[in-house]
Amino acid sequence: MDFVFSILAGIIQGVTEWLPISSSGQSMIALIDLIGLEPEKAFSFAIYLHLGTLLAVLVKMRMEVKEIILKLPQFKEDKLVQFIVISTILTALIGVPVYWFLKENFKAWQGDVVTALIGFFLILTGLVLYLSREMMGKKVVSELNFLDMAIAGIAQGFTILPGISRSGVTIAVLLFRNFRQDDALRLSFLMSIPAIIGAVSLEILQEGVQDFDFTAIILGVSAAFVFGYLTIDILLRFARRARFDLFCIAFGLVAILFYLIIPAL
Repeated sequence: MDFVFSILAGIIQGVTEWLPISSSGQSMIALIDLIGLEPEKAFSFAIYLHLGTLLAVLVKMRMEVKEIILKLPQFKEDKLVQFIVISTILTALIGVPVYWFLKENFKAWQGDVVTALIGFFLILTGLVLYLSREMMGKKVVSELNFLDMAIAGIAQGFTILPGISRSGVTIAVLLFRNFRQDDALRLSFLMSIPAIIGAVSLEILQEGVQDFDFTAIILGVSAAFVFGYLTIDILLRFARRARFDLFCIAFGLVAILFYLIIPAL
């Protein structure tokens, strides 16, 4: 795999991770359509790139992460710790079977089919974002209940599907549950940490890294970390004003049209 494209994919991951437009979907489209990588390998590489943005959010939110770890023994008393643990369990129960399904079927699907599938999920993400736009709740972290935790975890489990934005869907679900926007954003970030660790660990255990040049992975992950860390504050401020629901729908339609038109040319 060309090192330049590894860095480019890392930059895409680093910038789009904080926006509700599916970083894995954007990375996979670039890897499949620009360099002709097989869907299965593109999916695996997109998962590895999340290590970069995981490191970025760990550094950025290191104090909150440290506080959660220290409070783990107080699981029964701390709502935030309960949220992280329960949402992570539900994410795994949904995400692992979906991961296995994708890994099995990507071997048989052509790149243009996967591009169209990502397009469909981008449109679905756009619709979810559109429906959540006017939601403005008042619930805070201390008011979390089991249903909030379970719904958020289940929603995150399905976001392993490329094209479904993890941040967009989890934030939207929490808004539907009447949480304040700033608390929904914070909860979405924190619940991503164990989910990404689990996804990368599962990929390594399942496939290893033998299909990629180790240098390519390091370069991609490094680019994702640098751009993810440098742009997180700017992009989050920008995200509060932008219409990403329309972006997802438009980009999804383009991906589907690409699938329908290219074979006819």
